[in-house]
Amino acid sequence: MNRRKAILLALMGSVLATVVLWRGSTYVESRTAALAAEKDLAACQELAAKIERFNQHPPVATEQEQLADQTNALIESAAKSVGIDAKSLIRITPEPPRRLDDTAYKEKPTHVLLRKVTLEQLVGFIHKMLGVQQGFNAKSIRLSAPEPQDTGPLWTAEITLTYLIYDP
Repeated sequence: MNRRKAILLALMGSVLATVVLWRGSTYVESRTAALAAEKDLAACQELAAKIERFNQHPPVATEQEQLADQTNALIESAAKSVGIDAKSLIRITPEPPRRLDDTAYKEKPTHVLLRKVTLEQLVGFIHKMLGVQQGFNAKSIRLSAPEPQDTGPLWTAEITLTYLIYDP
């Protein structure tokens, strides 16, 4: 009888230990999933707040038309502020706005041609333009290597700057 009790107690102990280990691993998995869900919730709430801020005051088309008048001056000012000579700013070519798919937004591109600029000046220029509060974006940047006859690391850059116009 003693031996049977010992075997039964050992068996019950091993079953109990298995159940405790299994429940512990389930708890750890649940806790990990809960922490991941908490991070996801915070990210979703942050994105929802951004969407709400954008929806509160989208730029109106008439306000953006004023920006079109100021674009050349903004580009010239940004170029001057990073040491790009006026002779290096070859061309500023605004294009008509284009509707973005089936949205209430149009994209207004402006092409800028810079010649004989350093990469430092180019990066500074783009940084200045992207920092303009109206929301410029550098849609494309095309670099041409320095000409062999040029002295120093002077590049030619074709940049397409864009901004959005809200036009439902």
